[in-house]
Amino acid sequence: WHSEPIVGHSIIAPDNLVLTAADGTTKLYGTILLPPNRRAAHSVPLIVNPYGGPDVGAERDQWGGNSFLFDQLMAQHGFAVLHVDNRGMGGRSRAFEQVCYHNFGPPQFADQMASIDQVLRRYPQLDPHRLVWWGWSWGGTFTLYAMTHSDRFRAGVAVAPVTDWRNYDSVYTERYLGEPAEFRANYNDFAVVNSAVNLKGHLLLVHGTADD
Repeated sequence: WHSEPIVGHSIIAPDNLVLTAADGTTKLYGTILLPPNRRAAHSVPLIVNPYGGPDVGAERDQWGGNSFLFDQLMAQHGFAVLHVDNRGMGGRSRAFEQVCYHNFGPPQFADQMASIDQVLRRYPQLDPHRLVWWGWSWGGTFTLYAMTHSDRFRAGVAVAPVTDWRNYDSVYTERYLGEPAEFRANYNDFAVVNSAVNLKGHLLLVHGTADD
């Protein structure tokens, strides 16, 4: 047996990225997938698709991953897709991940916004006025955080988000945010349901009946 190419469905290679975190010193790693033959200024909308949460390092210098086919489909339809591992995620060092301790939102979001701005400067074909945020699980919560703490995103997709950390698995949540009775402010500040009134842009919220 040997493989045969599928006519009309070529695979697009992503660009590996080395960016600078919002603290001005820490390196962040990521990838961007660009639609081929689209070079005109501001002609390509950008989908920002981070995970963002602790103990997960998503970016690897390799093919595959959970979003591989999704990214390819989006690029074939004219979208660019950006993935960046912000501070607080895993796979780097204890100090890198420790940023998320008792802090679910501000440093992660600051790193993603800093990354977006760097990518917009590096790739002039990206349209800064057509930004979309897409995420699943912690990434879904991240979508809601982004869209309630910024007006830069035209649309967002949040799949299976945690909207109030008091309602999620205690073995996970208390590991990072502490116990609810002791760190009440953390749970209040990082519950995106409390910032829903500030929602900007168009939101698609997706939840399964068996999601936590």
